[in-house]
Amino acid sequence: MGGDPNGVPFKDWAWSEWRDKYGVKPPWGAREFTNLAAARSRFDTEELARAAWTVYLANTEPFYEGHGPGKFLFELGKWIAKAPRPAVAKKPETFPGAERAAKMVAILREVEADDTIPATMKRDEMAKRWKGIGNG
Repeated sequence: MGGDPNGVPFKDWAWSEWRDKYGVKPPWGAREFTNLAAARSRFDTEELARAAWTVYLANTEPFYEGHGPGKFLFELGKWIAKAPRPAVAKKPETFPGAERAAKMVAILREVEADDTIPATMKRDEMAKRWKGIGNG
C-alpha cells in the first residue's frame, strides 16, 4: 500500500519495528500480515499508520507486551487516538477587512523583496502603496 518515501511498505516497517523492540524476529504468519494490511487500509495516511504502530509498541501495559498485529487491529481506535496528528494547514481566516489585509501583506512582501528601494525608504513606500488600496 504505497509505503514511505523510500518505498518501504508499512507491513515491512512494522515487522522491523517489532523485531527491534523485542530483539527477535516476530513469530508472525500470513494472518498477522493480513491484520497489518487491514489496519493500514483504515488509516488516512502512511504517517498516521506508523505513528499509531509506534504508540502501540511503546505501550507499557503488561497486557500488550509481545502482542502482534491482531491486537493492534482489534483496538485500532485506541492507537489512533494516542498517535500524534500530522500538521494540517490552517484555513485562512475570514473577517471584515480580510481582503484588504491580504492586499497589504502582498504589498509588504513585494516592497521587502524589492532591492531597488533603499531599506530606509521601504516603510514610506509601503505606506504610499497602502493608501492606494482604499478602505473597501
